[in-house]
Amino acid sequence: MARGITAAPEEDTMQTILVIDDEWSIREVTTLMLERAGYRAVSAAGAEDGIALLASENPAVVIIDVVLPGKNGLELALEVNQRKPDVPIILMSGRISTDADSIQNFTGHFGIACSLAKPYTQEQLMNAIRKALSGACPS
Repeated sequence: MARGITAAPEEDTMQTILVIDDEWSIREVTTLMLERAGYRAVSAAGAEDGIALLASENPAVVIIDVVLPGKNGLELALEVNQRKPDVPIILMSGRISTDADSIQNFTGHFGIACSLAKPYTQEQLMNAIRKALSGACPS
């Protein structure tokens, strides 16, 4: 497995969620939250590893941090949407507000279903995933 990639134990009945964030602690905490909620979580530290997991893991949802080294989260979201247009994307950031004139403006475009502000609670994360899967995020 490539450096910076972690995967939860294999389970055929679980939906897979792909988390792409360069912060190790965010990836780890988010993975734990997802596993506790019954999802299979895979994570990557950057765009290249994230795209590799997108191809191999067939995620139900992709969660992407806006600020990544190299290719930023918006560029990555565009690529994810081109490769897997039916997979909803949750765009998250701790540096950019999710309110007006920010990442929330991308919701409904380029496959971005929802936005999520860091730090977030397990309840906020699960609500974003449920809304992304059902197409119920505000646009």
